[in-house]
Amino acid sequence: MTQKSRRWKRWLTAPLILIASLVIWIEETLWDGLKWLTAKIALLTWVQRIEALIRRLPPYATIIVFLLPLTILLPFKLLAVYWMSQGHWFASLAVIIAAKVLGTAVEARMFVICKPQLMSIAWFRRLHDWLIAISDRVHAALHELPLYQLIRARLIAIKATCRQYLNRVKQALRIIRLWYRRNRTR
Repeated sequence: MTQKSRRWKRWLTAPLILIASLVIWIEETLWDGLKWLTAKIALLTWVQRIEALIRRLPPYATIIVFLLPLTILLPFKLLAVYWMSQGHWFASLAVIIAAKVLGTAVEARMFVICKPQLMSIAWFRRLHDWLIAISDRVHAALHELPLYQLIRARLIAIKATCRQYLNRVKQALRIIRLWYRRNRTR
């Protein structure tokens, strides 16, 4: 490695670790909430019927169903890019975030439903195992970095503070609701 490339590596490493830390933290935070939300939605009768139909599909038809949410959300992502090119930054950012959250939730649920059929396809199973191995190696390497550990500790502290604040707001809303119910009947 040349001196110049070492300098670039040192200069770029910290921001990339920060970005990776934020992405992983957001992903983990969203994943918990999205698992809860999709589990609640899965209790709806019509959703259970659709899921039962999907479970009965043959493996290669399941691939199409598995990829369907990604293709449905693509026009919205393209719309966001168009809006960005027109200078509508906030609208495009909102659409991209909504598409990412919705896409992640639906795709995660679809994977849970389709996994048995998908894993019966040899090339899909190999691709899945390969991607999981790469992801595990990247996460392990990232978790070893002191800068990542520092950023992660700060993000966890921020998350805990936000949770405490949210709990206080919920408690205040409960008190207001109770007070309103008592005074409404008088």
